[in-house]
Amino acid sequence: MGTTGEMAASGSESSGGGSSGTKVLISLAAAVIVLIGLSRISSIVGPVFLALVLTICVYPIKQRLTARGVPPVLAGMATILSVYAMIGALVASLWVSAVQLTRLLPQFAPQIGELRSDIQVFLHDTLGIGDDQVRALVNSIDLRVLFDTAYNLLGSAMNVGSGLVFLLLLVMFMSIDATYFPTILAVVKQKRAPVVEALGNFAKLSRSFMIMTTVFGAIVAALNLALLLILGVPGAGLWALLSFVCGFIPFIGFWISLVPAAIMALLAGGLPTFIGVVAFYGVINSLIQSIIQPKFVSGSVNLNMTLTFLSVIFWSALLGPLGALMAVPLSLFARAILVDSHPEAAWLRPFIGDVNESKAMLASQRAAAKAAKSKTPKADKSKAAQPKP
Repeated sequence: MGTTGEMAASGSESSGGGSSGTKVLISLAAAVIVLIGLSRISSIVGPVFLALVLTICVYPIKQRLTARGVPPVLAGMATILSVYAMIGALVASLWVSAVQLTRLLPQFAPQIGELRSDIQVFLHDTLGIGDDQVRALVNSIDLRVLFDTAYNLLGSAMNVGSGLVFLLLLVMFMSIDATYFPTILAVVKQKRAPVVEALGNFAKLSRSFMIMTTVFGAIVAALNLALLLILGVPGAGLWALLSFVCGFIPFIGFWISLVPAAIMALLAGGLPTFIGVVAFYGVINSLIQSIIQPKFVSGSVNLNMTLTFLSVIFWSALLGPLGALMAVPLSLFARAILVDSHPEAAWLRPFIGDVNESKAMLASQRAAAKAAKSKTPKADKSKAAQPKP
């Protein structure tokens, strides 16, 4: 009888384990289907999320104006116009830079051909590579493709054309709906408090990331612009704008902004100018974007470096260049929906970067070890002071 009961219990446990495994497989399959669907409508999902993040960033302006007695309608119009002003300034800068780029490339056609010849000589005479391999490699090098890639990244960031109109309409509608959003959240919080808290935390962290990245990106772009103007690099405004936009792409954005500017410096001013641009970009990136900025940004968003890097790759593959620019807010939103809104999934937070509790535990352990170490010499001295029998 007891044996039968044990077999039944073990059978139920095995069936339960199989059921859990089946649920995991079904969840993964559903996630793949959802991600494929998102990639198919990336031209819609990207602008929608960008409009959401922009609305979140300017929402405090509306709150402060309302607190000072400004009518809600006027406060809402002020937030919409502030977003429109930012987008308009970026689009205008892009337009001027695009005109400048179309004029620059034909001017440097001889320098590009000379550079390809120097590369061919270096590969053949110095490295000893065969003529056929060198010819195939040099023919595959097209610097115009690199400049076009940089321009396409800027264009996707600004959503030029019909996407821009779609973005502006989304910002307007979301800003109007934001008037009732606090009341909606208060009602939902009565039944789904963890979800509301997770969304509120997402909004706070996204706003902090966007504001701090914008500030530091503007500083880096201004310094780069000053350097490029001093060295006489053509298209200084375009490369400075590219460095500002790429500041929103962690780890990878620096290289995207460096390569076109460095190549243009090599074509225009030769090797000394090239070395100056690379060295200055490297120092500024290491000092501001790798040392100073992470102290204000990385700790606030609670995403570890591995997840941040992978998020850039993942969201850019899913949503294109706009996904790379919005990689950190997108990851914060996914964490809010999948982890933070479910109390039973709180154990996952340290694995994705929320190590505040781990740091506190480590600090307490170090303090305890230090206290124990300080007591040990005193005990040894007291034993040594005792007279031997």
